[in-house]
Parts: sequence; C-alpha cells; structure tokens
Amino acid sequence: MIYTYPDYYKKFNCIADKCPDTCCGKWQIVIDDDSLERYQEYDGDYRPELHRKVNWKEGVFRHGRSGKCAFLRDDMLCDMYIHMGKDSLCTTCREYPRHTEEFENVREISLSLSCPEVARILMNITDKVTFVTEEDDEDEVFDDFDYFLYSNLEDIREEILNVIQDRSVDIRSRIERVLQIGASTQRHYDEGDLVMWDECEERDKPEIHGDHEEYMLLQKQAMFLLEDLELLYDDWDDVLIESQELLFGQGEEAFAGNRKGFDAWWRNHGGCAPHMTLDIFLEQIIVYFISIYLLGAVYDGNIDGKVNACVGHAVELYMLLMARWLRNGETLSVDDLIELSYRYSREIEHSDENLEQVEVLDWFSI
Repeated sequence: MIYTYPDYYKKFNCIADKCPDTCCGKWQIVIDDDSLERYQEYDGDYRPELHRKVNWKEGVFRHGRSGKCAFLRDDMLCDMYIHMGKDSLCTTCREYPRHTEEFENVREISLSLSCPEVARILMNITDKVTFVTEEDDEDEVFDDFDYFLYSNLEDIREEILNVIQDRSVDIRSRIERVLQIGASTQRHYDEGDLVMWDECEERDKPEIHGDHEEYMLLQKQAMFLLEDLELLYDDWDDVLIESQELLFGQGEEAFAGNRKGFDAWWRNHGGCAPHMTLDIFLEQIIVYFISIYLLGAVYDGNIDGKVNACVGHAVELYMLLMARWLRNGETLSVDDLIELSYRYSREIEHSDENLEQVEVLDWFSI
C-alpha cells in the first residue's frame, strides 16, 4: 500500500480549547458502528451521562441547547474524553481533520482546510507544497478499478501541480493553463484517447473575457454560493449577502476600482501573513483542492468539472477576501485569511451535496 500526504501534515496538533471555532460545534457527528457498540456495552460510572447524550436511533451525538455537541463543556473540552479517555472517541472525532481518499493500493491522506488550525498552518506556508510518499507490504484489489484512467489522472495532476506552482509565470496565466489542461483531458477522455490528454488545442483554451464579461462572470460565480449550494451555517448566509453588496452593490465601475485597489494593497503590503502574496495564496488553495479531489475522477470521469471547481474555489475565496478588505476599511489580517478559508471549506467540503454540485456548475462561461 502506498500512502501520500502533504509535507505540512505532521505539523498539525489539535489545539482543543484554544480553537477559535471548535469542530464540536453545530456539526452532526455520525458515530461509527464499532464505537456505537462500545458505548452500548460501556458499564462504567459515566454510563448514564453517555447514554443520555447519544441519539441511539440516529446513531449521532445529541446537541445541547447551545446547538453544540452535548459532550462539549463550557471550557471547550470534551466531557467524554475526560471521563472515558482518548480511546472512547468515535472515528470522526479521533481522525478529524485528517481526511483519506481511497484508491486501489493507495491511500491519500490530507488535512481538511475546514479546521481553523489547519487553515492557520496553510496560510503561513509560502514555500511550494510537496507531497511525501511511504509504502508498506499490504496489498489490496478493488473490483472494477480503472487503473489505466487512474495512472493517467496521476500524470495529469502532477502536470497541473507543476503548472500552478511555477512562480516564474503570473498566476492568471497559470490558472488559464490549468483550465486548458482540464478541458483537453476531458475532451480526449470523451473521445476515447485519454493517453493523448496533453495535446491541447486552441479550442481547449479558456475563453478570454473583456472587463465587462469578466465582471458578469464573477457576479455569476458569487451567486453560486447563495443560490446553488446547500447552506450549512445560518451565519454564513450573512457573510455571502454582505459580500455581494460590498462587491457588486455600487456597480461595475466601482467594482473595477475596488479590485484594482485590493490587488495593489496586497502587493504593497506583502500580504496578510509574512510573504503571503496574492499569487501564493491562490496557488496554495488550488494545490489543496486539486491534490485532494482530481483523482476522484477515476470513479465518475468528470475531470474537467473537478478542475474547474478547484480553480473556482480559489476565485470565490479571492472575492470573499476582497469583500472583507472593503468591510475592514481596506485592510486585511492573517486572521481574515484563516477565518474565510476554513469557513468556506466547511460549507463546501462538509456537504456531499455541495461537493457534487460544484463539479457540475458552469464556472467559467457566461
């Protein structure tokens, strides 16, 4: 079995009660079958409290009046952990924010950007992210696994990561090249000659929009979040509505001026975190999403949809940050980067419906 993980993976340690937005909040935590059985058989002093705070019918932890997990104490520590120990945690609580994508003889492990501490780590990395590979003797076979497609997707992902991390090229050109690779790959796949995926043609290039068309496109993309996606947190709706008004409420000319000012501010201030330029921020976001989701096309063949979504997430975060910059009186902090990154990730990555939806949205055509 081959295991891969990003080079910053081992930097993560849960900060527990110091977390600014605990994962023990409003999430519905599903208990795995083995843990549920252990809870049912537990006969220690904590049994009455344990049984009262588990919804046995649904197989989930109950929520208290505050809307947070019933085991979360006022000091932001887990009452179950304190009374029953680390081994009492269910799979989700034990593993999050670690995330695993499974392929034949391959496990790709990542850290979810939806965790504030992971977002803090990533928002302070300015070097190019690399990936570590380890291997053991375990062997595994998946029924009907398309290894030919998978191996090509590995090559495609490697090329996309090389392109998006080539800092000798401006970020816009890198993004356009990534979108072209996605379109070319999908075309060759649909035509039955995937092995030729890197033979890009003029028709594979993304449509280059004028200022007005790009304004309309960005406005359309922003509406995706409000109109097409499932809302997980009520207060996220407030962020989206406020951002829409700040970005587009005064019309196209004001938007163009604000965008120019935002880009100049980031350039002149060296970013919110040391050396975190706008180009590096967008690069890191695209690398994060591409590295996790592109190989999943081995199961559905939607290569271009996944590439477009990964780039689209970077564009949406850029827009949300510009709106926050306006709200803050034309300034941003690293805390803004962290907050908007993990909150955006939660809305997208914690919903199967949203993960499916973003890969069929028409991101880059008006």
